[in-house]
Amino acid sequence: MTRDEFIQAALAELHRIEAGEASVQLIEGDILLGKVTYQTSNGWKIVVFSDGDAWDYIDAITAPSGEQFPLWPDDRARDSEELIKLRSYHPPANQSTSIWGFLA
Repeated sequence: MTRDEFIQAALAELHRIEAGEASVQLIEGDILLGKVTYQTSNGWKIVVFSDGDAWDYIDAITAPSGEQFPLWPDDRARDSEELIKLRSYHPPANQSTSIWGFLA
C-alpha cells in the first residue's frame, strides 16, 4: 500500500466509525494522560493524543496488515493536505464522548 492509499484507507475507517459501520475499543492508555490506543472492529489501531480529557490529534495509525506511515514527517515537503487532514481529524462532537469515551 502506498502512503496515499494508506491515508485514504485510514480516513475511510474513521468515516466508517462515524457512520456506525465500525466500532472502537480502548485497548491502552487513559484519556487523561496523553496517548490513548484504540482498536477498531476492522483491525486498525488508532493512537489519539488526549489533552486532559479532550481529543487533541491523531498521533499514529496502524493498518490491520501492520503497515504504518509517519503522520508527523521530519521533512515538511512530505506533508500533504490529506496527511494534515488525517492527523488533525476530530470526531463529530456528539461522538467524541459516546464512541471514543472522551469527556469533552
